[in-house]
Amino acid sequence: MNNIYQIPSDSCALGTRPEKLLTIKEAADILDAYYWQLQRAVKRGDIPSYTPFNSRKLVKLSEVVAYIESCRQGGVE
Repeated sequence: MNNIYQIPSDSCALGTRPEKLLTIKEAADILDAYYWQLQRAVKRGDIPSYTPFNSRKLVKLSEVVAYIESCRQGGVE
């Protein structure tokens, strides 16, 4: 079950394997982040979301991680 939620590695070519869509709650639980923080970022449009079959917003874990990494400030590069 852990393989489903694994963050794609840098050596993996984009678009070679479809990524599972997660609810905002599932993504928050995996990343140990607050649900409401991710929900606000999705609502602002900072994190792309998908609604394929209903009104529930789904996200890709790699896009959430990419957004978090883009917000990093300071530290060693």
